[in-house]
Amino acid sequence: MDEHSLVNESGLAQDLPADPDEHAGVPDRFSSLHEVALEVCSSRSVDDLLAILRRDCRWLIDHDVAYIALLDQSRTKYLVRALSPVAENSHLASLECPVEDGVTGSVIRSQAPLLLDMPAGPGFAELEAGTPDSVQYVLKLLGSRTLLCVPLNTGQVTNGAIGFASATKLAFGQRDMVIAQMLATHIGVTIQNLGLFDEAQRRITQIELVNEFAQRLTGTLELKDLLQTVVDAIRRSFKYFDVGFFMLDPTEREVELIAHSGEMEAFLPPQYRQSLDDGIVGWVAKHGQRVLCGDVRRDSRYFSYAHDETRSELAIPIHIENEVVGVLNAEDRELNAFDETDAAVLETICEQLGGAIRNARLYEQLKKNNAKLLEVDRMKSDFLGIVSHDFRSPLSTIILAANSLQKRWEALDKGKVDEYLGMVVDQATKLANLAEDVLSISRMEAGKLSYYFSSVNLGRIINDAASMVKFSSRHTLDAPVDAGSALVKADQAKLRQVVQNLLSNAVKYSPGGGAVRVRIADHLNDFLRVTIEDDGIGIPENQMGKLFQKFSRIDSEETKKISGSGLGLWICKEIVKAHGGDIWAENRPGRGTSFTFTIRRAGPA
Repeated sequence: MDEHSLVNESGLAQDLPADPDEHAGVPDRFSSLHEVALEVCSSRSVDDLLAILRRDCRWLIDHDVAYIALLDQSRTKYLVRALSPVAENSHLASLECPVEDGVTGSVIRSQAPLLLDMPAGPGFAELEAGTPDSVQYVLKLLGSRTLLCVPLNTGQVTNGAIGFASATKLAFGQRDMVIAQMLATHIGVTIQNLGLFDEAQRRITQIELVNEFAQRLTGTLELKDLLQTVVDAIRRSFKYFDVGFFMLDPTEREVELIAHSGEMEAFLPPQYRQSLDDGIVGWVAKHGQRVLCGDVRRDSRYFSYAHDETRSELAIPIHIENEVVGVLNAEDRELNAFDETDAAVLETICEQLGGAIRNARLYEQLKKNNAKLLEVDRMKSDFLGIVSHDFRSPLSTIILAANSLQKRWEALDKGKVDEYLGMVVDQATKLANLAEDVLSISRMEAGKLSYYFSSVNLGRIINDAASMVKFSSRHTLDAPVDAGSALVKADQAKLRQVVQNLLSNAVKYSPGGGAVRVRIADHLNDFLRVTIEDDGIGIPENQMGKLFQKFSRIDSEETKKISGSGLGLWICKEIVKAHGGDIWAENRPGRGTSFTFTIRRAGPA
C-alpha cells in the first residue's frame, strides 16, 4: 500500500490529504448540508429519500459516482441504488450483494467509515478475477480511483452505507469525510423512522384485519366464500407472495386446497390434494403445530410445488377443540419474511376461522345455544370498543404530530421537531404494546403461550422493569431492591412484563404524583411476596371485584381521563398463575392502592 492508501483498522485514515476546498467554499457546503438534512428528514418514503439524495448530493461532495447500499429485511444482503447519472447508467443501479461482499459490505459490518485509494486498498483482489456483481468491480469499470464509503449508523444499528467515488486520485479529504458522516447520520435516522412508521402502519393494518374478520366470521355459514375472502384479504393486507387454506381429510390422510390467493395458481390447480407426509403444510396438519421457516431451502420438510420462488413459509394449524381441521399457509419470496407478530396475528385469525368452520358444521346446534352466542357477541363488542378508542387516540396524536411536521417543518426549531417526533414514537410504541396485549389473549386462553423457566435474579428484573417505565417529574421511585437479592424460578421476560405493567399502572393512576414503592418480603413456604404501592386515587370498594377481569376498567370520574385497555391486570394474573403464584390488590381509598404477587424461590442448583 502506498503512502496515500487511506485505511486503518477502524476504517479511518491516519493522515488524510488536504481538502481541495480547504480555504474556500466550506461554509457554503455546511450550509447546503443543513438544507439537505432538513429535506432528508422530511422524506415520506425511501423512494422520496433517494430522489432527494440524487438531486442534492452533488452540492455536498464533488464526485463522479454516488450510490447508497441498504440492508434488506434479513440483513444478509444489501441492495445498491444509484445516486448519480453515471451510476444510474451502469450495473450499479440494481445490484444485490451479500453483506460479506467487498468494501461496502466491510463498512456495513464494521460500522466504520472508509476512505481509500482504490487500486491499493484492501478488498479489491477479486477485481482481477472479474466479479461483475460486486460494487467495486463496477466502480473500476467506471474509472474510479478514490472511494469514500460511510455507514448509515443509528446508535448501535447500521442500515447500510453511502459511497462516493471519483476518477481523480486522492479526491476526498477530511472535510468530505465529516460531511459524508453527518449526511449519513441523517439518512440513517430517517430510514429508521420510516421503518418504524411502516411497521406501525403494518401492525395497524393487521389489527384492522383481525377486527374485520371478527365481524365477518361470527355470522357467515358460506364456508368456501368466507375462506376465499380471508386468504384474499390476508395476501392483500400483509403483501405476502402466496396464501392458501388447506382442509384436512383425515380418512385419506391428505389436505385439500379449498381457497387460494397468489402467484402459485399455475402450480396449484383447483382441488389440489397433498399427502400429510409431504411438505410443511402436510407436517403441520399431521402434528397440529405451527411452522415459521425463514429459509425453506434449509428445511427438509419443504415441498417445492414445482416452482422455485418461495424463500419463507408460515403454516398454522386450525383447530376445533383438539382436532386439526385445516392449515392456513403463507409463503413469500423474501428470506425471514415472517416474524412472531405475523404468526400471532395469523394464529388469532386461525382461531376465528376454527370458530367459523365449527359454526358452519354445527349450525343447528349453535342456534340452540343462544346464551353462548350472546357472550361471543359481547366479547366482540368489547374488542371493537378497545380498537375504536384505545387505538384511535394514539393514532390521532400521531396524525396530528405528523401533520404539524409536514406543514410547518421549515418554521419549527429543532426542539419542537424533536418533541413532535418523540410524540410519534411514544404513541406508536403504545399502539405496538396494546396490539401485543390484544394478541396475547387468545394464546393465553388456549394455553399456547410458551414459558421458559429458569433461575433469575428478582432484584435485577425489578430494576430492568423500572427502567422501562416513564416516570413523570411528579413521581419518585422508592425501590431499595438489592441487585443481589433472592433468585426465583420464572420466565424472565414475562415476569418483567408483570412488574413493568404494575409500575406503569402505579404511575398512571396517581396523576397527582407521589412515591411508587416496591417491597420484597418472605411469604409462605418457599414463596416471596412482591408489593408495588402508589399514592394515587385508589379503587372504590364496590369495584374491587372488577380487577383482573378481561376488558374490565374501574368506572369513576378520575379514571375517565386515564386511558387503558382493561387487559393489563388480566395478563398479569395469567402470567402469575402460570408461575404457580397469586396476585391481589389492597385498597386505600383516596390514599392509593397496593398490588401484590407471589413468586416461588428458585431451588438449589
